[in-house]
Amino acid sequence: MKIYFKTIGCRVNQVETQSIAEKFASLGHAKTPDFNEADAFFLNTCAVTSKADRDTLNFAGKVSKSKRGAKLIVTGCYADLFPGRILQIYPEALIFKNDEKEAIPFKLENKTAEKDFFSVSGFSDRSRAFVKIQEGCSLKCSYCIVPAARPHVGSKPSKNLLKEIRLILEKGYKEIVICGTRLGMYRCPLTGMTLVEIMAEIFRIPCDFRIRFSSIGAAELSENLVKVLKDGKAKFCDYFHIPLQSGSDKVLGDMNRNYDKRYYLDRIEFVRKNFHEPGLFTDVIVGYPTETEEDFHKTSEFVENCGFAGLHVFRYSIRPGTGAAGCRQLNGAVVKKRAKTLLQLDKTIREKFARSLIGSVQKLVILKNHKTGHIGLTSKFQNVFIPGSYKPGAFVYAVIEGVDGNVCIGRPITAVNSGKAGSENTQ
Repeated sequence: MKIYFKTIGCRVNQVETQSIAEKFASLGHAKTPDFNEADAFFLNTCAVTSKADRDTLNFAGKVSKSKRGAKLIVTGCYADLFPGRILQIYPEALIFKNDEKEAIPFKLENKTAEKDFFSVSGFSDRSRAFVKIQEGCSLKCSYCIVPAARPHVGSKPSKNLLKEIRLILEKGYKEIVICGTRLGMYRCPLTGMTLVEIMAEIFRIPCDFRIRFSSIGAAELSENLVKVLKDGKAKFCDYFHIPLQSGSDKVLGDMNRNYDKRYYLDRIEFVRKNFHEPGLFTDVIVGYPTETEEDFHKTSEFVENCGFAGLHVFRYSIRPGTGAAGCRQLNGAVVKKRAKTLLQLDKTIREKFARSLIGSVQKLVILKNHKTGHIGLTSKFQNVFIPGSYKPGAFVYAVIEGVDGNVCIGRPITAVNSGKAGSENTQ
């Protein structure tokens, strides 16, 4: 089969799709980027927002309209929770639950396979590699549907994880992004090794590379973990994506989050004590049903005072079966206005952070071609344009000499290594 792969949602989904694509390839099937050329479609779905729902149904509809009769394989959180909605659009779709996902290529051929926790050998279309180490969430945040779709908490065995990372490094990747639903809950099922301990082992690998976390919860960012990451020195990116969701303690309580503003601020202050001017990013939800104008003002004020490098702003989305779904919802125009306010703040924050790097020397991993040069990514997760020709994946040192909006302009000093083939969309 020639298979077209479509992934909706988070980094974890992206890693899972890559792993499954590699498994299909091992069975003799080819991956194609051409929708019209494909005779089978693999759709990995997301259910975090109503937009993700629409994206899933729209893609199923596109296949139904343009490629009727083709094999449509659907999995992921939306397929797990709402399979009937997909079957209404494409009755012949093959639906697999999340706990079946890893074995899909082999199930389709009536073969058995050992689970490897979605191991990957690399990403052919990216200059960075992504590795899933943890799965599932047992928290009950009142807005979130993920625990219903991924209730089983598990982790990749440490021996397998270290082997996977070494193989990826041997292929020439210089940056690896560690992914999971709740990274701080990592615990090796065989040895009991924690995230603190496995990171210390990863840093001992004798190779020029760096690691970053996709995101990590404030409650999971222990002092021991921060200290180990600091000891990793250049092998750990001074970048932390720590979801906030609200700057109002009342709303955080209503959301069933496991921290308050004081605790959150304490965590990011501890990070700053151990990392010089790190890139701190966060998620914020606007329009939660109990969010008043005063609550929103508190969120805006708190976000400004935290000194973030960037925000990811989400409008609250009703998720069936969650605690907040039955609450009286806010007016859509009000939610839209609040989102617009925070998006403007995000623009200001990102431009300020970019300007703060002027005059510094940054180590970039080259992501992709851009006009007369390339876009590189700093360890702080800042995009930098540099002139010249470089191989995606290469490390390059550059002096930051200016900014264009929220993108830094750099002057390359020297390339550290040749990198690998492939390119990556700007994140």
